[in-house]
This record gives sequence, structure tokens and C-alpha cells, in this order.
Amino acid sequence: MVSFLIIYSAAFFTTAEIAWILLWLGYIGVIGIGRAWVANEKMRTAIARKLSDADPDDLPDLRISALLSALQLIIIIPLLMRSSHSIFDLYVVNDGAKFSDWILLGVDLLFRSVLDWSEIYGVQMSSIELDSMGGRHLFMILLLTIDFILIQGLLRVFEIRRTISEGVAATVRDPEMAYRLGKRAVPSLLLMLEDEKIGDEQCRNVIEALAVLREQTACELIVKRFANDELRTTAIAAMVTIGHLPPLIAALNSQSKTTRMGAITALRKLAGAEIIPALVTALKHADGEEKQQIVQALSAVGKQSHVHLRGILSDSNTQVKLAALQGLKIDNSESLMLQLIEMSEDSDVDVRLAVVDAMQRFSDGRVVPPLAQALEDSDARVARQARRSLDHLESVAARKGNSSDQ
Repeated sequence: MVSFLIIYSAAFFTTAEIAWILLWLGYIGVIGIGRAWVANEKMRTAIARKLSDADPDDLPDLRISALLSALQLIIIIPLLMRSSHSIFDLYVVNDGAKFSDWILLGVDLLFRSVLDWSEIYGVQMSSIELDSMGGRHLFMILLLTIDFILIQGLLRVFEIRRTISEGVAATVRDPEMAYRLGKRAVPSLLLMLEDEKIGDEQCRNVIEALAVLREQTACELIVKRFANDELRTTAIAAMVTIGHLPPLIAALNSQSKTTRMGAITALRKLAGAEIIPALVTALKHADGEEKQQIVQALSAVGKQSHVHLRGILSDSNTQVKLAALQGLKIDNSESLMLQLIEMSEDSDVDVRLAVVDAMQRFSDGRVVPPLAQALEDSDARVARQARRSLDHLESVAARKGNSSDQ
């Protein structure tokens, strides 16, 4: 667009000869952009028809550029005819003719394109008349250009619509077609996903197609499918593939438990530190299985979540505590060790078993008394695990002693 502004400025503020040259360059540029757009669309069609494996979204979308450049002819053509007349005296022009008369001559040219209806009805907007043969040749060249651009543009637009329509129709059977259409398929796919009457199999393929495109605008619609037992797994996998967190975090506050559980599962698989605050908040209102799933999602994050997991060890739910202990399996902090010592006398045998197992990670004499006490535990499994943990600590101490002697 900057180039065209320079050309227009030159047409008004420089000599007719310089303006004439620059306007022809602009005219050729418009034709070139149109041809580039056609080549671009032909490549996209080849991809859609599986004649090429290129990514259509790697190609520039030249539709707007082609339209804007074609619209420049509204100004370029009148200026080109005016500058040509100034140099070669091609037309019959009244002495008081203004630039608006040349614009109207361009409108007359447009009216004569394709069907030439203005000739039939005797319509002429401009007072400027054709005179020399050179002027008529220029008029014909510009007229053919308009016809070419109009016909080419209309045919290509219909071809684009047909390709997208056929591709989207095929997507409900083959999600790969979404990749071959690229982002252009998204509006139609979103409309299909919004349709509550769509079948589960078709909906599944549409979700997979949007996941292939990693389309974030589809996330809210996909999250709604968490409530569908047949589509939940596909919808969760799609959200993980897209990786857009805000809709998943918002879903933690859903009234539907299945939607919340689906969101927790997806967040667990994404396992980013940015999900911690939302999970900690959701934990306050969760219970039972949902709380356990949230703890597992926090565990998947890694070290950043350890401080929160240590706080969960005081939860009254055994499964939640066990899930938190599992998430802390690489935590060797003193604060965890002290908590484990306190938990070694927990009333639940499974918790005591997990605690004495975790204690073997700490080469600290403070874990020995609770482990020794656990040797007398009423549950044989706890006693055996306490023995294994003590043996492990003894072997670690022995290796350290041997290495220090050397």
C-alpha cells in the first residue's frame, strides 16, 4: 500500500512523464499480485486434493491483498489515462475538465466490461470522448484488464468456496482434511461443533480436526463435550493438543462434575506450573475422587507444586494423602521428613505403609526411631517395609563410611 501511495503522490506532484512510468509500474504490480493470488490458491487446491503435502497455513493468505490491489485500479486507471493524454493527446477533453471527469471515464470503462450494458442503454458518465487510435488501444487494454480481473476473481472465489465446502464435508469422515484445508476450514467446523444434532462419530472427527489445527477459538465448544461420555476422551485429548489453558481453568468452576473432572484430567496432562493456582483454588471446594484427581494433577507439575502437596498431607481422606505422598516421591526436604515422622503413627495402615517406605529416602538419624517403632506395627506389611527401609539406610550409611575411609 505504501508503494501505491508513492505512485499516487507522484501522479499529482511530478511531471506527466514520471507519473506515466510509475502508474504503469503500479498497473503491472496489480496484475502481478492477482497472478500471485491465483498461484497461491492453486497450491491450496492441490494440497486439499492430496496432490501436495505442504502445510496450507504456511502459505500467505493473499485474498485481502488481491482485493485491495484490484481496488487500486479505481484510481490507477483514471490517472493512467490522464497522464497518457497529457503526453500523447489521446482524448477529447474539455478545457475545464477535472480529475473527477477522469474518474467518471474509469466508471464508463467499468460499465463496458463483461456485458457492455452501458452501450446498450446509452449510459455515459464522463464528458471525455475517445479520439485517437492510441487512446482507443489504451482503452481496450484497460477494459480487457478489468474483464480479466473480474472473471478470474469470480471463478477463483467460487473455486475456493467449493474446495472448502467439499473439504469440510470430508472432514467428518477424515480429520486429516482439516490439515489440508488449514485455518479456512475453522468457521465451518465451528458451526458443525455448535450443532447439538450432530452424531457422535461426526462430532468426534470434527473435534479431532480442530485439534489438528490447534484452534483455540474452538476450546469452549470442545469443553462442553466433556459432559458426553462418548466424546469425553476425544475432547480431553483435543484440549491437551491445543494446549489453551483459560477454558480449562474456567471449567474447574463448572456445575457439572464430569466437566470439572475432564478439565482436571486435561490440566494434569498439560502439567504446567501456571495451572497450580487454579488447582489449589479448586481443591478447596472438591471432595472425594475429584480432590484426588486434583492432587494427581498437582503432582504432575513437579517441584513447583511440592509446597502445596505437603499441605495436603494433613487431609482427612486417605486416598488424597496417598496421592500427595506419591507426588512427593522426589521431595527430600526436611519439612517433608518432619511431616512423615508425624504421620508414621497414622491410624490408616496404607498411609503408615507409604510413610515408612518414603522415609528410606532420608539419610537422617531422626527417621530411625519411628522406623524402629514401625517394626512392631500391628500390620505385617508395615513392619516388613520398616525393616527394608532400615536396611536401606544402613547400607547407605555403610557406603558413606567406606568412602570416607578411603
